[in-house]
Order: sequence, then structure tokens, then C-alpha cells
Amino acid sequence: MKKLLVINAGSSSMKFKLFKKEKLKIIAEGLAERLFIDGKFTMKYNKKKYTIEEKLNSHDDAIKLLIKQLKENNILNSLEEIEGIGHRVVQGGEYFKKSTLINQNVLKKIEELSKLAPLHNPGAVSVIKSFLKLTPNIKNVAVFDTSYHTTISKENYIYAVPKKWYEKYSVRKYGAHGTSHKYMVEMVQKILNKNSVNIISCHLGNGASITAIKNNKSINTSMGLTPLAGLIMGTRSGNIDPSIIGYIAKETGKNVYEITNILNKKSGVLGLSKISSDFRDLENEALKGNKDAIFTIDVYCKKVVDFIVKYQNELENKIDAIVFTAGIGENSSTIRKNIIKNIHTIKTKINEKINDKKHKEEYTKISTNDSKIPIYIIKTNEELMILRDLIKVANL
Repeated sequence: MKKLLVINAGSSSMKFKLFKKEKLKIIAEGLAERLFIDGKFTMKYNKKKYTIEEKLNSHDDAIKLLIKQLKENNILNSLEEIEGIGHRVVQGGEYFKKSTLINQNVLKKIEELSKLAPLHNPGAVSVIKSFLKLTPNIKNVAVFDTSYHTTISKENYIYAVPKKWYEKYSVRKYGAHGTSHKYMVEMVQKILNKNSVNIISCHLGNGASITAIKNNKSINTSMGLTPLAGLIMGTRSGNIDPSIIGYIAKETGKNVYEITNILNKKSGVLGLSKISSDFRDLENEALKGNKDAIFTIDVYCKKVVDFIVKYQNELENKIDAIVFTAGIGENSSTIRKNIIKNIHTIKTKINEKINDKKHKEEYTKISTNDSKIPIYIIKTNEELMILRDLIKVANL
């Protein structure tokens, strides 16, 4: 039985889903995390969940443990059963405008682009190298977060910095979460039975971005050169005055790399609230009356509203739907309600009874019938998108 594998590698983690090629059914899925620290491996298979705590010093260790567990649980007899592997790669720059079959030249280019995504691309490179070494005959395909955003116009992606920075150092907006935003387009097309849609896609998770989509194409997005820009996120600051970096360097003696690390890992709702980077913790504290939690949620929602209103204008007020997706977008009724009630430029109205329910469906309409714009919760499925591109590009 032929199988297909989807890998999503982070800097210290590796998510995976193994599919049966026939009917694209998920056989096993899981996560190797806390790489380089101690190591934890979780796998769901046959309605059971397995957890192993084992030292994982590299992505290579995680892959070896994954293969070992697949074999020991009789999910895989040999690597020959895997016909193709799809890899999520965050940064494809201007070079990769679509998903690509991986060879040594492609891998080298992805590695070069690590300078634009130092927190993300190196993990993907490490995993790809390991699989190419272990399984040289299996087709590997790279699916880029940035590819969907290559339709953004130059006036929207360029920064007002010395032109040389763009021409020589590739400084521009690239965006991220493109695979998820593209999936939102396909779902809204299906829901509304339209070939072409204009939507505002709100991917709100620990990392978060909003994309303006016109005639199925990305025309603007909130993330920038890196995923640090745009919205306030779990631990990322989002947009700030860039002179803050120089000011804090002078005041504290920290260098630019240390400060950037703080902006990536110790800022956002964690830094603002001093409570947690997890919105569930913030919402629990807010219910207890914690003023820092309430304030942080309000600021977060205001920033989301700012982008929705901006993109409403860019779409000339011709919007087929506003969609919420990812961990927070799909699960936090409080955040969704707070955002929608603060959009005053157009009549958007949420059905609180439906919004407050737990949603297991693929999608749910949460707006009232008299809302000028339909509002949906849509469960994202980046792995399915990667799987589709793997099949298409590798001709499987």
C-alpha cells in the first residue's frame, strides 16, 4: 500500500502526517518537539495516542524515531512504501513562485534563503537533507508559505528604504501562512459556489496574519520580510517603530540580535500581559477580572480590526466574506466577538449564540442574516494543501 508523508518542520519541532494514497486517508500523525532540549514524541494512530520522552539532539534524531515508531507499530514495513514527501518551507523569496520538486539545486537555494527566515528555513533544510539521505529514490516536494503572496503588487511589498536594500539584499514584504490563506479561498469558493472570491482571511494562531484576497489572489498581507511584522502575536511584537531597537540597544547594552530575539520570543501578548503567550490563559485571567489580561486582549483585537478596515478599503468594499481560522480564529469566541463588534466602517454582525458554540464542522457561518458581510469560521488544513501539491508536482 503506497503512502504519502507531509512534514512541517520548525526550528525545534517536526509535525508529520502519514496518508494512505488511496482516498488520501490519514493513517498516523504526530509531533516531535523540544528538539535540542530534551525531546518529546507524540503520535496518534488507530484512535490511540502514544507519547515517548527521548533525547532528540537534532531533526535527524526525530526522523529516525518517527521511522522506528512507524515500523514498530506496523504502520510501515519499509521506506519503499512512501511514494512522496511534502515539506512546508516558510521562505521561498522571489525565486519560488510555486511548489517545487526538490533536487540539490533547489535545496541549495532554500538554504540560501535561510537568511530571510533564520528561525524557520534551517529546520526545513535539515529535515529535507535527512530524508534525501535516507530515501534518495523518494520524491520530495517543497511547498512555500510565501508562494501564494507573490501576486502582491510592488507598491504593496516594497519598503521605503534605500533601493539598494531591495536590489542587493532582497529586503521587501514576503508574507507567510500562504498555504492556509489559499485554503481559505478554496473553501469560500466551495461555500458560496463562486469561481472568484474577494475575502479577508484572518489566520489567528500563536503566529498570526491577515491577507486581503481579490479574485482569489493575495493583494496584501500583514506579515513582512519575516513573520515578526504585522499583528501582535503570542510572543512576537508585530509592527513597532524600528527606532525602538536602537534606543533599547543604547539603554540596555544589548545588541541588535538579542533585541530581535526578544521581539520574536518574549514580546507580543506574553510581553504585554506578563501572563502567558497562550490566549486560553489570557481569557481565563480576563474572566477573573485581571486588568492586564483584559487590556492585552483589547489591544490585540484592535490591531486585527485595523488591518481588516485597511484591507476593506483595498478591496473597494467588495468583500464576499471575512474568515477566521487557525488556533485562536477557530476556537476563541471571545476574540472573534471583540473583533467584529469593533468594525464600524461597515455593518458586520455576529450571531452570538452560534459564535459561542464549540465548532467541529469544517466551516460555520457565524454572522447574522442582516450582516452586510458573511463571517465564517473555517478549519484550516495546510497539510491537505501540501499533500495536493505533492501529488501534483511529483506527478504521483
